[in-house]
Amino acid sequence: MSPTSARRTRRARRARRGPAVVAAALAVTASLLAACSPPPATGIAGAGREGSGASELPECPLDALDQVDGKIKVQLWYGGIVMPTSGVLLDLVEKFNASQDKIEVVPADQGVDYDETLRAFDKVVSTPAKLPNIIYLEDIQLGKMIDSNAVLPAESCMLASGYDKRQILASARAGFSADGVLYPGYMNVSSPVIYYNKVHFEKAGLDPDVAPKTLDEVAEFSRKIKDAGVAPKPFAFKADQWFVNTWLAGAGYDVFDNQNGRLKAATKANLTGDVPVGLLEELKAINDEGLMNPFPVTAGNIDHYLALVTGQSSMVLETSTASSTIASVLGGDIDASDASEAGIDIGGFDLDKIGVVPASGQFPGLSLPGQIYASGGAFYMLNGGGTGGEAGKARMAASWKFLEFMLRPENAKEWYVTGGYLPVVKKVAEDPDAQAFGRTTLQGILIRPSLEQMQGADPDRVSPLIGPFHDYQQDLQAAMEAVLLNGADPARALAKAEQQVNGALSRYAGD
Repeated sequence: MSPTSARRTRRARRARRGPAVVAAALAVTASLLAACSPPPATGIAGAGREGSGASELPECPLDALDQVDGKIKVQLWYGGIVMPTSGVLLDLVEKFNASQDKIEVVPADQGVDYDETLRAFDKVVSTPAKLPNIIYLEDIQLGKMIDSNAVLPAESCMLASGYDKRQILASARAGFSADGVLYPGYMNVSSPVIYYNKVHFEKAGLDPDVAPKTLDEVAEFSRKIKDAGVAPKPFAFKADQWFVNTWLAGAGYDVFDNQNGRLKAATKANLTGDVPVGLLEELKAINDEGLMNPFPVTAGNIDHYLALVTGQSSMVLETSTASSTIASVLGGDIDASDASEAGIDIGGFDLDKIGVVPASGQFPGLSLPGQIYASGGAFYMLNGGGTGGEAGKARMAASWKFLEFMLRPENAKEWYVTGGYLPVVKKVAEDPDAQAFGRTTLQGILIRPSLEQMQGADPDRVSPLIGPFHDYQQDLQAAMEAVLLNGADPARALAKAEQQVNGALSRYAGD
């Protein structure tokens, strides 16, 4: 960790944890999580989705760096990350710039929401000279970025520089590839996990060191907690399409044709099959029994977290990147001395005085735990670097040099131990510092189930890859909210969503 990053971390740890701070810290985490038309023409030679895979990759002009005199500036746009995660990026930029005198990376924060960076990209994508050289976007934008033809696939530069992409975790490669081609040069990977309150488990007679492994067990545990009078609605659930997509992928169910849009552009959705309908029926049954505390997906909504803080709920599904906030806010002043290999030793606490002792477990699947895919954000190189000619080629080569720098294990480690993202470079997990982080800090213990499930994830089970993902996201979440908040019939709600998504696909294709 750099001195700058260390200072930021110390300041964060010194923050007082009153109710206002709890709400503020949770609002920061919420900001992390956080109309369809055909993709615009860019005028840039890029790599689209309907090529021939790795056999016809565009050239990565590494030699262009040697043809340009003077310092090359690389514009980096990012957004959707806040402290301490954004501090990791800025520290790595500073470290890279200081490591050599040929390239200067210039970071530009586009806002606290991923969508702000996407809107900035949309405004200039048809004017290549205004594009940045590297852009950081949410994982759901992979399809749109490929279809824009503005991306130079990182795999081109990996092949040109001799970087073996097998150094990257297989599930991470699969999540950010299409037709066998890896597009971003670095990925900040996360996955959903279940966080729970060990105090509530102990009071309800449940083993506080064992998380529910399936959705059925979530219902079973919730029933015991409710029957014991510990929490009125034990399962806090944000109606986020991410969880449904994760359940469906874990079950091997493709929501879209053409291998979920991974082989070539999807043309139709299938949200009315037995698996998605059965899943929403099960969620509805849990809610109808009074075991669920459902919440809509709205910007800045932290009610699902507050449900655990106030004791209204005992469990919540959320991203692994929330581990730092869960540790600092829900964990109070618990430190590493209270931790064991399995988690926090609840036996040392007075249950009448301690309200929340946080723990986590692998994502509870439909049949098995930990059936997830790689989510998060990714850094893309934009083909042409905003200008043509030798200068543009040099900026592409310089962009790869920075991303290659981040792929070094000692740098990728910072995204894990400080930024809260999972280590996508395999060697990071073997690093003594990283292992100590996962064993002796509360944040590391909370994130460990996510790391374990990502390491064992099936790379053939991935998320949908479509251009109009925002439309799909909104339509599926509307169906979920209609079922869980308004009591709608799952089959009818999903049929409506399917019709709307198919319309979005058609408009996106220009039909």
